[in-house]
Parts: sequence; structure tokens; C-alpha cells
Amino acid sequence: MRVTLVLTTLLPLFTLVAAASPTLSADLAFKPAGQDFFEFNTGTLRGKVRVRGSSQGVSELVHVPTGVEVAHGGGLPGVLSYYRIFSAGQRWGDAARDWPTVNRLLPDGALKVTWPAAESHPLEMTAVYRLARPDAIDVETIVRPLRSMPRFEVFLSSYFSPGFRAFVFVKPNVFSPGKPGLLAADVNPLVEGTYLMFPRDREAIQMIFDRRWEFPPNPVQWSVTRWLAAPMALRRDEKSGVTAVWMSPPEDCFAIATPYNRTPPDGVAGHQSLYLSLFGRDVGPGQTARTHCRMVVGKISDEQAVELYSEYSKQGKKP
Repeated sequence: MRVTLVLTTLLPLFTLVAAASPTLSADLAFKPAGQDFFEFNTGTLRGKVRVRGSSQGVSELVHVPTGVEVAHGGGLPGVLSYYRIFSAGQRWGDAARDWPTVNRLLPDGALKVTWPAAESHPLEMTAVYRLARPDAIDVETIVRPLRSMPRFEVFLSSYFSPGFRAFVFVKPNVFSPGKPGLLAADVNPLVEGTYLMFPRDREAIQMIFDRRWEFPPNPVQWSVTRWLAAPMALRRDEKSGVTAVWMSPPEDCFAIATPYNRTPPDGVAGHQSLYLSLFGRDVGPGQTARTHCRMVVGKISDEQAVELYSEYSKQGKKP
């Protein structure tokens, strides 16, 4: 199924300017919840961020009005979880979500999580989680490598509860002209047994296939499918209609990946995940680089998802 939507003016509007920080509010602030967790409850979203041990990330996320559990339980790390870190033909460590962290709350209620550099990963990485509004979480990723990192990538993962179906915002095909639209990432015989990758451009494809995904543990075989129209994708619970929309500025995200939709799920589809490939550019030693993304959760139609992305693009990056 494909839903065609008009997005003729979105990318030119991505002139990014500094925006003010969210107004401090008790409802839009993280709070300590024991040694390993911080919690939040905006009235629309309730959850916990795990900041120590394995499988760090937003380990619990509930859409309060419906009671729908958005984040996948059962040992998976939930949503907005830092996974693999790469540079050209190189994988740094195993999973960033298992590295030791240093954590603190910021004056605006945001949560700052820092992974110090180590021998296995010679870079410092910081995530700043902000409750941008009651239905949204913003994440700023800041890196400072100790050595040159050509074609650097942070692979940010989210794992959703069973029943959430994946859609990606893609360009029309050359031989079937049309407008950009949200495309269901459904299985077919050509991609069965692989994961789906939606690149931004040809340079992105070169990064995807420079051997970075061949290193153990758990190497991945990708099927490159369609060109991204913009870095926006979603997963929607088919029973309740609750939808999680992911978005990022075009220059910050060079690909979106997902398992295909399949009922009943196989070993690929069962991950119920979405991934953002962030950065995609050279970062020199001692240089600081950053990217941004947002996840919005609610009963969101395809048309509303595109409107949310347009709104996000006009707001500009957070400082």
C-alpha cells in the first residue's frame, strides 16, 4: 500500500536556525528513578530511560491516553537507543548502548548521557534527550573523536511493540512518476531474509556497502530499496492507530533502515524496529559534530505525519 502526499516545498524550507529551548515544566522534565533509570510523564507520554548496564535507551514508553505500550519489551532496548558506531570500513566496539555512561540532568529538564572515549571506541559521544512537547522526544547526538573518523556513522535504533507496522517516506520511481509518499515496508520474495535500507543518495549507498556491516558480531545483509524523499518514517499499531513518527534534518541522516512487515513475523520482521543512520560525513580528531532527531507519538495519520515533519523543519535545530 502506498499513500501519496505532497511535499513540494519541504526541503527548501530546511533553513535551520537556532530555536529557543523548551520552557521548563514539571511535565517536560526527566527525573531520577533509582540508580539506572530516569523517568518522565508528560501526560501524553510516560516512560523510563535506562542509562546504565546493557540495552540503554528509552526502555519503557507508554502512550498515556490509550495505554498502548510503544517500546518493545522482552529484553530489547526499547526506543532511541544507540547501537552501532562506524567509520569508513570500521566498526567501533559492539553496541554503544552497552558502554559505561556519565549522566546528569540539565537546568531545562533535559537528560544528558555521555559515553566517554575508550580503547575500543576512541570517541566521546553525548546524547541530550529533551521532552520537546507532551507528545515528542528530541535527541541531540554530539560526538568528539580522538582520531580521524571518515564517513562517520551513529546507528540509532528503536524497537517497537508487536503489531507496529513500518512505513518510510520515499521518492517516486523513475518509471512511475508521482509525488513523495509513505510506503509500507512489506515483505516480498526479493528481500525476504534481509533488512531494508532506504538511502538518501548514492554516497549513502557507498557507505552502507564499505564492509562496515560485515564485521561480527551479528553482521547484517541489506536490501537497498527506494530513495528517501526526506528522513521520515513511522511505525503504526494496527489495532489502536497509535503511531510513532521518526524525523531528522536531511543533512543529519543519510539513511533509514527497517525490517520488513510480515504476518506472522519471521526472524527479521520480529525485531519490529526502525533505525536512523546519522552523520554520514568525515569528523576529524578533536572536532565536535552533532545531529538531531525527533520522535512524535500519537494517533497520527499519514497526512499529519508529513505536516509534523514540515513543522519540525521550520522550527530549526535546538541549540
